[in-house]
Amino acid sequence: MAMGVVLTTAARVYDARALIIPSGLLMGSAYAVAKPWFVSRSEILHRVITFVPMVLHVLLLGGVVILAVDGLPDDPVPAGLALVGVWIFHVFCGVPEPTGFAYERLAGRLTWAVVLQVFSMACGTAGIALCLTRGLPVPERFEPVVVGTSLGLIVALCTASLKVFSRGRRLATRLAGEARQMARCLERLSRGGAAEMSRLQEAAEDAWDALELTLRSKIETGFHLSGTFVIPNEELRSLKAAVTEAIAAPGSRSYEEAAVKLTMLRTACHDKIDIAA
Repeated sequence: MAMGVVLTTAARVYDARALIIPSGLLMGSAYAVAKPWFVSRSEILHRVITFVPMVLHVLLLGGVVILAVDGLPDDPVPAGLALVGVWIFHVFCGVPEPTGFAYERLAGRLTWAVVLQVFSMACGTAGIALCLTRGLPVPERFEPVVVGTSLGLIVALCTASLKVFSRGRRLATRLAGEARQMARCLERLSRGGAAEMSRLQEAAEDAWDALELTLRSKIETGFHLSGTFVIPNEELRSLKAAVTEAIAAPGSRSYEEAAVKLTMLRTACHDKIDIAA
């Protein structure tokens, strides 16, 4: 009996390996064929293709919400749990924001991150309210308390949503100001004389320290384990290297690279500046 089990298991493993190896070869061949095709496409098509995962993410969340609303009259508790699940999924998985074209997509990212955060919070609040009002066996005398709690959740949602939008505008305002200051420091450094070189370099280093802290912040939340980046870590390292070299060697090619990227940061934040946020 034992020998039969061993032989059966070995046969199944062998069959699985027989399927895995051709599948791996097929996937590798498809990647080898698709990569040159993808690399040779235009910049517009690159931006469209790399944006597909985020579109699918939004469609998935929207589909779950539509199904939950559709099943609300008959199954309010499962609908509420589905809405809570949308919020939990967004908090722990986040948005699959593409890392390519980081500066070109920054303006949209500053908007999408905030909107999707508020959307997920609204789903979670509605789901919790549904589970409280329709799912718990609450005695009739306690129903006003449950209704009042649900109304309190709605007020808390409105307050939190306003804070998220305010955070997004405040971050964009700060980012635009610090990028402008960094660009001015590099420009003054490139035109400055040897006598004031040390002072200008120290000012540029201080400006970069402030800008780097802002670039490391999340757009829609203060929790670093959850949220959307301002620019990806690879781009942040690249910008830091360009700025550092531009400070050490004023007027070098790195100065031009850093100036272009800083200008793109300011341009992306232009429509979201709110000094009173």
